[in-house]
Amino acid sequence: MKTSNEKIDNVINILEHIKEIIQAPDTNILHSWFDTKEDIIAKLDNHILKLKKEDFSNIEDLIILFAPTSDLQEISIDSGWNQLFLTISKRFDNAIKDLIEEFNIKPF
Repeated sequence: MKTSNEKIDNVINILEHIKEIIQAPDTNILHSWFDTKEDIIAKLDNHILKLKKEDFSNIEDLIILFAPTSDLQEISIDSGWNQLFLTISKRFDNAIKDLIEEFNIKPF
């Protein structure tokens, strides 16, 4: 059974993985709300910092980033890694569910 810290780390590891993918030279953000890849990285870094502090005040925003038709999915489609995104988003769904249950978070 995972500890609270492991559950937070699991979500953080997924965000770090997405950051690595987004930093690829062929990442296309044209159909997203972000102006630059750096904007996306900064948003993900902000979520990581909050998670490390067990600050779940923007958890809804994080969940929306991984939702169907979200910016991340649009970017993945435009950049050719949509199948990988589906795999990662399933991992994220499971990890965020564990986190919500562990900390009794009430998103939305």
